[in-house]
Amino acid sequence: MVCPLHIEYICRHCRQKIGEVRRPDWSLADAEARLGVSEWTEAERLDSIRMNPSGTMQVYTVCDYCHHAAKENPELLVEGKLLQ
Repeated sequence: MVCPLHIEYICRHCRQKIGEVRRPDWSLADAEARLGVSEWTEAERLDSIRMNPSGTMQVYTVCDYCHHAAKENPELLVEGKLLQ
């Protein structure tokens, strides 16, 4: 039985799930190529991608809310906490 590829996008600040991709016909290499991950540096991969124990790839990005909050209040990023 083939396990479907499951990718979750999670905000690195508020930890909310932004979206997900489920593709039973994709391998991990397919996902990396089609989503552009194959062009990331090793440091970007280590900072942004985790595999959880169930095999789900978790990609950490920034949601619209946190992006707007950081844009309006950049000092929050310096303090290390975007959300109070």
